[in-house]
Amino acid sequence: MSTPNSGNHRLAARLRTTARLAVLMMVPLVMYFTTRGTWDPREQNLDAAWSAGFFASQAESMLHGRLDVPPDTIIGECFERDGRCYGYFGVTPSFVRLPLLGVLRYLRSALTPMFLALAILLAYWAALQMIQRSLRESPQAGQSPRLALGYLVLAAAALGPGGSLIFVTRPAVYEEAIAWGVAFVLLSLNHVWAWHSGERRSLVPAVIFGVAAANARPTASIVCAVLGLTVAAISYRTRKRPADPMIARSRLGTRGVLIAALCLSLAPGLTAAAVFWLKLRSPMPSPLLNQQVAQAPHWQAVRERNGGRTAGLLFAPTELVAYFRPDAVVGRREWPYFDFRFPDASILWVPPLPAGGAYVERVSSLTTTMPLPWMVNLLVAGWLAVHAWRFARNGGGESSSISVDAWLLQAGLLVSAASMPVLIVTTHGITNRYLSDFFAISAAGVALGPWVVLPYFARHPRLAAAAGLMALLLVIWSVVLTFSLNTRLVF
Repeated sequence: MSTPNSGNHRLAARLRTTARLAVLMMVPLVMYFTTRGTWDPREQNLDAAWSAGFFASQAESMLHGRLDVPPDTIIGECFERDGRCYGYFGVTPSFVRLPLLGVLRYLRSALTPMFLALAILLAYWAALQMIQRSLRESPQAGQSPRLALGYLVLAAAALGPGGSLIFVTRPAVYEEAIAWGVAFVLLSLNHVWAWHSGERRSLVPAVIFGVAAANARPTASIVCAVLGLTVAAISYRTRKRPADPMIARSRLGTRGVLIAALCLSLAPGLTAAAVFWLKLRSPMPSPLLNQQVAQAPHWQAVRERNGGRTAGLLFAPTELVAYFRPDAVVGRREWPYFDFRFPDASILWVPPLPAGGAYVERVSSLTTTMPLPWMVNLLVAGWLAVHAWRFARNGGGESSSISVDAWLLQAGLLVSAASMPVLIVTTHGITNRYLSDFFAISAAGVALGPWVVLPYFARHPRLAAAAGLMALLLVIWSVVLTFSLNTRLVF
C-alpha cells in the first residue's frame, strides 16, 4: 500500500538521481572549455591575461612560509611591496593544491583545467542540492511529483550549460578565483539550509566554507556577513522557545549557534583582510598598487575621466544597467552565432559616472544569458515581500503557507546571495566574468522557486504545460547563447 512517506522517498530518490546525472553530464562540457578543447588536464597558458600557473606558484611559496611569487607567474598583475611581487588573488585555490604539489612538480603544470573544473562542478552540485531540498520541503512537490521533477530538470539546464558559471571555464587565474569563491559560497548557503532543516547538527562547516570563499573571492565576505546575521536572527526567535526543535539541532544550543553566527559573519572577512595585510600591509590594498592599473595607458585614461576613482557608488548605476540590459548580444551568420555587443558599441553611461569612466571588456548581461532564472528571482522576491507585509499586518503571526522562521531563512538566503555582486558593481571594471558573481543569487532564487510556482501550476495544469514549454525554449536559448559567447572567450 502506498503512503505519503513512501511517495516522498520515491520523489527524493528521483530528484537525487536526476541531479547526479546533471552533474555527470556537465563534466565533459566543463572540461572541454577548461582544457581549451585539448582534453589535456596539463593545459595551461602562462602569458599575460592568463597566468594559469599563479596559484601553484603561490602554493610553493606558502610551503616556504612566504606569499610572494616570481613576477613571470602573474605578468602585469603584480602588487609590489619591498621589491617583491604579490598577487591580489586569495589563497584558497593555492591551499587546495598543497596536497598535490609533488604531482604538480612532476607534471610541470598547475593542472588549472582540473582544479577549475572541480570548483565549477562543486558550485553546480551545491546549487542542485539546494533545489532538491526546496522541492523535498515544498508542500506541493509531494502531491505533484512530475511538476517537481520537471522543475529540477529545467533548473539544472538553466544553471548548468545555460548558466553564468560557464563564463569562468576559461583556464586563467581570474576565472579560477571566481569559481572557487562561488563554489564555497554555495556550499556555505547549502549547509546553513541543511542545518535549518535538521540534516546537519553543526554550523562549523558553514564557517569553514565561508572562510574559504572569502579567501578565494573577497566579494564572498559580504555574503557570509549577511548569512551569519540570518542565522543569528533565526536563533534569536527560538531563544524564548526552548522546546523548539531547532535548538535541539545544535550540540551547543542557542549560545553555540550565536557564536557560530558571529564567526560566520566576521571570520571570512577578517581572514581575507589578514592575508592582504601579510601580503601588502593593508587590509584593503589600493588597486593602484597593481602594475597594470597604475601604468597602462587605458587605465590612466579611465582615471582621468572619473576623477581618479577606482571604486565607489558612482559606478553602480552604469554597471547595473550594463549587467542587466537585455540587448547585450548581436547575431552572426557563422559559428559562433552570437557575439558581444560591447565594448564595440558604447555602453550606456549613467550619471554620476562620466562617459569612459570605467574600463569595459567584452560583456553580455544576465537578462540576456539567463532570462529564466531571473524571472524566477523576481517572482521569489515578490512572494517574500508579500509575506513580509502579511506578517507585519498580523503582528508577526504565521502565514497560511510559510512560517516566520522559514521566511527568515529563505529571505536570508536570497539577500545573502544577492550581496555577492556588491563589490563588483562598485568597482572601475566591467567584464563578462563578473556575471558569475551573480550566480549565487540565481541559484538561490531558483532553489526557492518551487514554493512560489508549484502551488499555482498544480491548480492550473494547462498553464503549467504552457509555462514549461516557454521555460524549455528559454533554456535552449541560454545554452546556445552561452556556448557561443564562451567559445569566443576561451578560444
